[in-house]
Amino acid sequence: MKHLEPIYADFASSAPPLPEVVDAMMEWLGGSHANPHADHLPGHRAARAIDDARQHIGDLLDADPDGVIFTSGATESNNLALKGLAGNCIGGLYFSSLDHSSIVEVAHHLAETGQCRVGRLQHDAQGSISPAAVKSALTTGRGRALVALAHGNNEIGTIQVLSEIGAAISGEGHLFHVDASQTAAHVPISVQDMRISTLSISGHKLYGPAGIGALWLDPTLKTELSPLLHGGGQQGGVRSGTVPTYLAVGLGVAARLARDRMGQARAHLQAMASQFIGALASHGISPVVIGHPSDRLPGHLSVRFPGAGAPDLLARLLPLLAVSSGAACSAGELRASRVLRALGLDEETASEGLRISFGRSTTAKEVAQAAEYMSDAVREVLDSI
Repeated sequence: MKHLEPIYADFASSAPPLPEVVDAMMEWLGGSHANPHADHLPGHRAARAIDDARQHIGDLLDADPDGVIFTSGATESNNLALKGLAGNCIGGLYFSSLDHSSIVEVAHHLAETGQCRVGRLQHDAQGSISPAAVKSALTTGRGRALVALAHGNNEIGTIQVLSEIGAAISGEGHLFHVDASQTAAHVPISVQDMRISTLSISGHKLYGPAGIGALWLDPTLKTELSPLLHGGGQQGGVRSGTVPTYLAVGLGVAARLARDRMGQARAHLQAMASQFIGALASHGISPVVIGHPSDRLPGHLSVRFPGAGAPDLLARLLPLLAVSSGAACSAGELRASRVLRALGLDEETASEGLRISFGRSTTAKEVAQAAEYMSDAVREVLDSI
């Protein structure tokens, strides 16, 4: 019997690098390899390639490329921005309980170690945070504050309206950090129009290589940010360590392709998600969609099937369909997603949450098959109760 590869529908977790990205990287893994910080001709060539990558990232974000700092990924970028600026924000750090752990856990760390006072931003039942809620939170502190938000929620898909939030923050002189790892490939971003101070992206969420990301830092803040890593003083002393040329080049190409193909890719992803919901309906299955119904990541579906627990569904889908659950094992106990519980879902209801996320390479045939697999799994679980 021929082995069937599972249909991949977990692009929000990690998207494979595009062929053009891989091809561009190969040159810098071979004959063109050199330390980009070395003062010789091969080193100068590598440095120029890294500068080109910075320019592509700057173009994607409508940002000054001089502010691009290469990191190992969005987790490091979020840590660098929040820990690096907290000491110069006496008004505190404000964050959302719905955000990625690399924001939430950093906030907890800063509070527990007494480095910074923190406050939580209020959200509605769909995970949206209003400018009014941000303004209200900021009135509780004194002095310049740092607000940290994920542009698009990795689990429920809700996208925040950054232009209005950014205006509310900057109008009071506060700083605004954005985790754009989920949105940079799909949603137009302008750090200028959105009044963003720092912004994180991640290579493997951008159809680029894993193991690299970037923090865009408003160049006027470079002297205020305390580095996490000390060493050779590379990247203006903000992030010491040799920049891996091949990874930086791959990230730059991914950023260029994201900018060039964004409209077409977004339309495709929206079509795939709509087809999936329609195909489920044709099988008599009607999921409950979690998160904002329209202001959400294209191709991203956070759903639950009432009565069918996510672990039971995943057990049946495992050989056929790659999707993810928000459940996590902590200290030997399986717990439902903290994000879904923060939205107000009880433990049992939150344990039904599944994330299905399609990608640029997803085909209509795969979506139809995925809907059939999911429908069969839901019926099997419900019939077994």
